[in-house]
Amino acid sequence: MVNQFQLLENILEGQHITPVYQPIVSLIDGQIYGYEALSRISAKELEMNIEQMFKIADKLNKSWELETLCRTKALEHSINLKEGKKLFLNVNSNIIHDKNFREGFTKSSLTAYGLDSGNVIFEITERVAVIDNNAFLTSINHYKSQNYGIAIDDFGAGYSGLNIIASVRPDFIKLDMNLVRNIDKDEIKQLVCKAMVDFGRNAGIQLIAEGIETEEELKTLIKLNVNLGQGYFLGYPREFFQEVEPYKIDLIRSHRSKIYTDNIKSSVYPIIGYLAKPGVTFPPEVIAEDLYENLRLNPSITEFTVVDKEAATGFMTRMALNEMLGGRYGFSLYSKKKIQQLIKTEFLRVNYNVPVNQVSRLAMQRPFERLYNPIVVEKDGKYFGIVTIKDLLDACTKVEVDTAMHCNPLTGLPGNLLIEKEILSRVFGNTPYCITYYDIDNFKAYNDAYGFQNGDIMLVLVADILKECAKKNEFIGHIGGDDFIVICDYHGGEDYCKTIIDHFTLKVSSLYRDEDLENGYIVSKNRHGVTENFPIASLSIAGISNQVKTYQSIDDFSKDIATLKKKCKRQPGNYYEIQ
Repeated sequence: MVNQFQLLENILEGQHITPVYQPIVSLIDGQIYGYEALSRISAKELEMNIEQMFKIADKLNKSWELETLCRTKALEHSINLKEGKKLFLNVNSNIIHDKNFREGFTKSSLTAYGLDSGNVIFEITERVAVIDNNAFLTSINHYKSQNYGIAIDDFGAGYSGLNIIASVRPDFIKLDMNLVRNIDKDEIKQLVCKAMVDFGRNAGIQLIAEGIETEEELKTLIKLNVNLGQGYFLGYPREFFQEVEPYKIDLIRSHRSKIYTDNIKSSVYPIIGYLAKPGVTFPPEVIAEDLYENLRLNPSITEFTVVDKEAATGFMTRMALNEMLGGRYGFSLYSKKKIQQLIKTEFLRVNYNVPVNQVSRLAMQRPFERLYNPIVVEKDGKYFGIVTIKDLLDACTKVEVDTAMHCNPLTGLPGNLLIEKEILSRVFGNTPYCITYYDIDNFKAYNDAYGFQNGDIMLVLVADILKECAKKNEFIGHIGGDDFIVICDYHGGEDYCKTIIDHFTLKVSSLYRDEDLENGYIVSKNRHGVTENFPIASLSIAGISNQVKTYQSIDDFSKDIATLKKKCKRQPGNYYEIQ
C-alpha cells in the first residue's frame, strides 16, 4: 500500500494527468455527437492501471483531489471543442453534490473554457453505490435545471439498475460494453438492447452503445435502432478532438440506408424523400450582411441550408439570423462574418429512404427550440431538399387514417389490401421470405355452440399469440374470419409455427366448458345442419418459402399455397407444413 500511496501522491503533486477524448458518434449519419473525456497518466515512471488508480484514491480518501485534477485538465483542453459538440465528463455519484464541485460549474467558470452548460454531460457511473440518495437526487435536479445533461454510465453492470434510471430520469443511458460485445452473435443481448431502445424512445432517453469494436457489432446496433455509439471501431481516445474517418461515416450511412431500404417493404409509410422540396440554399462563404439583405428582400424565405460541395453543412432560420444580428452589438459583431461561422451545425438530417414515421419520431425528440424546424434530406450523402413539419405530420396522419380503414376492426391487424401489398413485395423481391397461413380448425362449430361473442374472443386470442411470439419483425395480418397470415423475412419458419401451436394449445382450453374439455369435443351442427361431434379447436398452418422455389407470377404462388392449405386442413389436430 505504501508504494501505491506514493505513486498516487506523485501523480497528484506533479499533476501528471493528460486528458484524452473518445468520440461519441451518431449511428444515423456518422457525424460526431460529442466526446467523452478520459484520463491518462503522463509520466511513464508513474504508470499504473487507470481503474486501479481511482480505486486506490477511493481507499486513501483522495477521490476528490484526483477527480478534480482530471476534470480540470479535461476542461482546459475543451477550448478547442467545436461549437455544439457535447463533452461527457465522468463524475463520482458521491462527489456531484459537493459544494466545491458545484462552484466549479457555474456559468462564469464554463465561459472561461468556451463551454455552454447545454453541451456538458455529467456521466455518472453505475459501478459506484450512492451513499446519500437524497443529496444526490437534489444535486441532479439542480444541474438539470441549469441545463446540464445527465448520463448513466455502465448501465447493466452496476448497483442500482432501473431504480437509478427511474429516480434520475437521465438524458442518456450508456449501455455497458459487456452488453455490446459480440451482440451480433448473441440473441439474448439483442433482445435486451431492443427492449432498452423501446424504453428509451418512450421515456425520451437517448441510448449510447459503448465498446463497439467490430463492424458486425456496429451493423447489429444500427439494425436495433441504437442512434449513438462509442468504441475503438469508431475512434480511439486521443489527446485531440478527432473526426470520424470518412470511410466509417460512409459505412454507417450505408448500413443505415440498407436497414431503411429493407424496412420499406414492410412499412406502409412513404419514404421521406418523396416529401422533400428543394428549399433555399446558400454557399458557406456568403457574408452575413449580404444574406440578411437577401432575406429582407425575400420575405417568403423562412429558413435556409448552407451547402458546401453538395453536402449540407449547416441550417438556420430567418428568426435565428435576425436575433443574431439584432440587439445593441449584434450587427457590428457578426455582419462581416461568413455564414458558415454563424450557422448551427447541429440539425436533423436524414437519408432519402427513411420512412416518414421514423423521421417523425426523430423530429419530436429534438430540443424545444428546434422542434418545428424543417428536416434536411440527403441522398447518397448529398443535399436533396427539406421537409417541413406540417408536410411530415400530414403524411403520417394520412397513412394512419388509411391504415385504420384497411385494418380488421376486431383484431386491429392489417387487412387484405395491406396483406396483398406485403405478399407482392416478397414474391417479387430477391430477399428470403416464408409466408404462412393460419386457419382455426372447427371454428364454425365453436362459434355456433358458444356464440359469436366467444368466437370473437378466440379470434383475438389467436391474434395476440401471433403478435406475442413475433421476435424478428414478422408481418402479421388478418385475412378475415378465422384466417390469418404471418410473413417472415427469413427462411425456415418452423420454430415460429411450433411456438404458435404450443401457445394456442395451452391457452385455448380456457375458452371451453369443463365438460367439453373432458369429452374432448363439442356437439354442434355441421354445414348441412346435421348434429355432429367436433374436436377442440386446433391450428392448420401452411407455409411457402423461396428457399427452394421462386415465383414469377402471383397466380402460381396462389395455386401452390391453396393446394397446401387443403392438405393441412385434412390432417387431424394441430398441423403445419412449410414447402
